[in-house]
Amino acid sequence: MSAAPAAASRVGVDAAGVRRVLARPAAPAVVFLAILVVIFGLSAPGFFTFENARGILASVAVLGVVAIGVNQVILAGDIDISVGSMLGLCAVAVGAVSTAVGGLILPLLAGMAVGAAVGAVNGSLTTFARIPSIIVTLGMLYALRGLTLVITGGDWVTGIPAPTRELGTGMLLGVEVPILLLLGVAAAVAAAGRFTAWGRDVHAVGGNRSAARFAGLDVTSVRLRAFVLTGALVGVAATILVGRVGSVTTDTGVGLELQVIAAVVIGGTSIAGGRGSTLAALIGTILIGVFLNGLVLLDVPPVWQNVVLGGLILLAVSTDAIRRRVLEG
Repeated sequence: MSAAPAAASRVGVDAAGVRRVLARPAAPAVVFLAILVVIFGLSAPGFFTFENARGILASVAVLGVVAIGVNQVILAGDIDISVGSMLGLCAVAVGAVSTAVGGLILPLLAGMAVGAAVGAVNGSLTTFARIPSIIVTLGMLYALRGLTLVITGGDWVTGIPAPTRELGTGMLLGVEVPILLLLGVAAAVAAAGRFTAWGRDVHAVGGNRSAARFAGLDVTSVRLRAFVLTGALVGVAATILVGRVGSVTTDTGVGLELQVIAAVVIGGTSIAGGRGSTLAALIGTILIGVFLNGLVLLDVPPVWQNVVLGGLILLAVSTDAIRRRVLEG
């Protein structure tokens, strides 16, 4: 065998390997996360400690749980930018029930029920009324924020009993409960996506809605369930947040939707739908947590955090576009 064909063969093998790596949604985010860890580990005092790592995971638990839900909506070809206001309303429900009856289960169920109900409204308007999801959820973003202010009268919900706070402050086997919940939700949704028809259907609907409908999939049901799942997970996240903070403020959840979209897109899920994974949303969430933690340790002014975070979103979208061209080329 001559040298030229052998070299060409190696190039072909290398190209195939690159394509396989790029085909994994979270691959670029994993590489970027590793680079960030090295940079902050060398430049930020106290970054490379077990306590700091635990603190990062606990601090992004709320963001991660919501991002895992929104990831399903985006995979199905829609988007939900109402989750910040939805979190605020769910937190009010959790706080109201906890101060009235105490305990943990009822406040948690109240938060999940409110979130699922809002998700059902979002999904119904998007699927049955055929209003673009970005319009529906943009309107819901403002409507829910106003509703929260009406319900609370602008007052904080305080006096959250200790049992209700367990999901935010509790420990289990030496690990913070929020971390266990984040990893548990990620594992459950990932398993459902891999071993049930749900994952196949969501990707099919997001990848090519017309083809999915032609193949006999109930496109409306798939999209609606993605919105409801997101709402229920927002209720879980609200319970974690109320537990961590110990109160509900009138601005709870403000700006969360931007960080959620950032986590999903930076993690590797395509904003166009059909390509991505639960791992991508989880990695994107951790990446944002590492990034913000590193900036705090380096005493970077908070005003620059949003600037760089916006740059990361643009970089992630650009990387996704380049990856698609490479995979389709």
